[in-house]
Amino acid sequence: MVERFNGRVATEMLQTCVSSHEDLEILLRGFCFADNRRLQHVLGSITPAQCITSWLQKQPTSRNPDYIKPGSRSIMKQVDEILDYANNISKHEH
Repeated sequence: MVERFNGRVATEMLQTCVSSHEDLEILLRGFCFADNRRLQHVLGSITPAQCITSWLQKQPTSRNPDYIKPGSRSIMKQVDEILDYANNISKHEH
């Protein structure tokens, strides 16, 4: 699954030119947020988020006390703004 995720980052994300490290971090967080909600055939057609939630219900002592909950859906608005900007810039370069 890690190799698949990395492959999707390479083909879907790294083609985008961003103007700052902050924008790149927002894009990666948004991509991760969306990818964790993408149905995965290898997981029995559930999402990684559903898989982890189910597993932690059965293994509550395995929960990482330092875990930081990923951003909410609101990050996707920032992702859209960054992608719109990147698309506008690339149109003007050609």
